[in-house]
Amino acid sequence: MSELSNYGITLNANTVHSKQFGKKLRGYDPDEVDDFLDDIIKDYARMQDLVHKYEADLAAIHMELLKNKESYDQFMIKRRIEDLEMRVFGEKRELLRPRV
Repeated sequence: MSELSNYGITLNANTVHSKQFGKKLRGYDPDEVDDFLDDIIKDYARMQDLVHKYEADLAAIHMELLKNKESYDQFMIKRRIEDLEMRVFGEKRELLRPRV
């Protein structure tokens, strides 16, 4: 799993949760601000979970592509051999194959 900073994201649920603000005589209602920050924390935590899930999904897809590429490469090699046999031996190539 990677860190979100790899994507240019500097905040996460913990940094938002631990942020302290100074008190002023006038300003916003601290309870409203806390409630809003709680919503932001939930969103950041969910986003981080999604990033990790998508990274895992991407890694699995990448592995599947590599596996399929190997299968495709093997298929293409077999086809090229068959084409070469046909050019060299023509229709008689079937007679050269071992029978099982």
